[in-house]
Order: sequence, then structure tokens, then C-alpha cells
Amino acid sequence: VQTICLILTKSINRQQRFQREAAAAALSEFVRYSGGFDSLLEQMVEALCRHVSDESPTVRGLCLRGLVQIPSIHIHQYATQVLSVILALLDDLDESVQLTAVSCLLTILKSSSKDAVEPILLNLSVRLRNLQVSMNVKMRRNAFAAFGALSNFGVGSQREAFLEQIHAMLPRLILHIYDDDLSVRQACRNTLKQVAPFMEIGVYGIFNSHCFNSDHRSDYETFVRDLTRQFVQHFPSRIDSYMGSTIQAFEAPWPIIQANAIYFSSSILCLCDDQHILSLFYTQVFGLLVVKLSQSADAIVRATCSSSLGWLLKSINSHSWRSTRLERVESFRWGYESESTKK
Repeated sequence: VQTICLILTKSINRQQRFQREAAAAALSEFVRYSGGFDSLLEQMVEALCRHVSDESPTVRGLCLRGLVQIPSIHIHQYATQVLSVILALLDDLDESVQLTAVSCLLTILKSSSKDAVEPILLNLSVRLRNLQVSMNVKMRRNAFAAFGALSNFGVGSQREAFLEQIHAMLPRLILHIYDDDLSVRQACRNTLKQVAPFMEIGVYGIFNSHCFNSDHRSDYETFVRDLTRQFVQHFPSRIDSYMGSTIQAFEAPWPIIQANAIYFSSSILCLCDDQHILSLFYTQVFGLLVVKLSQSADAIVRATCSSSLGWLLKSINSHSWRSTRLERVESFRWGYESESTKK
């Protein structure tokens, strides 16, 4: 094994791309058998790290896979180095390499120490947020799951900063807990449970409820309303950013996520008494829903717009600011009714 590994370590430096790819494939598998050979392992790790910037995405991905195969008795020694490589490749231009990086992150976090993860915790969080809107189902699922795994390291001096990352990601988690893909839904459920202790509010009952674990649309909407009540009560200063993030998802590439964003934002507006929030977003959301209702080709989007518009109109009566905003809302309603009459 030692002789083969030494040959492969040199072969990965060949000029021909196919030779490097073959050497990387073999070397990435032989790494797991290097336990007890400290000097040999060091050479192998050095070779793999050198080629994670190879021009071939196949070589880059295989080298990273090899790095997470380091035997458990040695992984603590190299964890910081491997995590730095993963952080860089999460931004790779090739999607297959990004997918390998997020998968390897899930693997390495299981055996990494707090000292290895803490310096790049926030950078990892930001990279994962970018991958959670990927069209690739595996990428979305693993990116959500990896953020949940990072919660094990968001303690001590990093707690407050990691809490900010949680709040930045909460709207997306809520929307994708009813993703088209069932595995993404489950990853979001698991991650919400993992980050729940950071929020320090009464969400444990909600996260263990039938509605939370159900795959029925009506149960999802009940879950959203229940959670929104908690947010409005305990996180009033966060509602502004939640609304901003959610409104952006009105243009998500998935109709079901658009519908989820419409329902979540409408829930906030109907359950919130903060006049500042209402004055900022009520008319905007109402107008967007009218446009979506008349223009969207997707039945779930139109149906959610219709029910949400009715809910929003009813909620006007309970808001003290009705007199200052009703005229603008009415103009949207009359415009919609006129459009419907023409049809």
C-alpha cells in the first residue's frame, strides 16, 4: 500500500488531464488505508490539497473526497486544513464540485473540534445560504442539513453572531419546509429543530406537532400561522427583515415556494399590530398579490393569492391605520375587480 500510494502521489502531478483524474480517483480511495503511516499520509494530504485548485473539476472533487477519507485517528490533525479547502470549494464555479464540498462538509463536521470550525463558522454559514436556493435538489437538501450541523459549533463567543445567521435564514427554512422535494422538507425540519434552542421562545411544541411533520398543504399553513404568532410576539424587531426576505421569494423559480412566501408574508401582516411594519409592507404585498393572481400560470400561486387577499382585506378592519391606507388598497381592489369583469 505504501508503494502504491507513493506512486499515486507523484502521478497526480502528470500533465495529461486524464492521468491526473485517474491518479486522484485512486489516491482518494487509498487515503483511508494510510492510518499509522504518518509521513506517507502527510505527503498524500499535501498532494491532494495542491490539486484542489486543478483545472479539472473532476480532480478537484476527487481530491476533496480523498481529504475527508483521512483515518479517524489522524483527522483532528488535518481538520482545519480540510475545512479551509471545503470553504473555498463551496464557491467553485462547477456545480458538481460545490455539491461534493457541501457533502464533505457534512462528513467532516462529525469529527471536527470547535477550535477547527469556529474561525470559519460565519463564512460557512453564508456560503451555505447561497446554495440553499440551488435548483439541484441534493444541493438544497445538503446545504440546509449542513447549516443544522453547524449549530453544534455556534456557542460561546460565536453564539450571537450565529444567531444572526439563524434569523437571516429562518424565512427560507419556513418556505422550504414545504419544498417540492420530500428530502429537502425533512432536512429543513431537522435544521429547525437543531436551531430552536438558540431562539429561546416557545417553539418546541410547534416543532413536535402533527402539522410540523405533515406533508399536507393545510397542515403546513396551520404550522406557518402558529409559528408566525410566536415571531410577532417575541421577535418584533426581526419582522422587517423577515418580510424583506420573504417578498424576494415571490419570484422564486418554484411555484410552491412562491405560494409559501405569499402565505407567510400574508400571515405576518394579518397577525402583526405594528403600524410601522403594516405601513411599510401591506400595500406592497397587496399589490403584488393582485398582479400574481391575474398573471401567474400556476394554480397553487393563484389559489394562495386569492385566499391571502381575502384574509388581508378582512384584517383591515382590525388595524387602526385603516383610514390612512384604505384608499390605496381599495384602488388595487377596484383594479382587480375591473380586470375580472373584463374577463
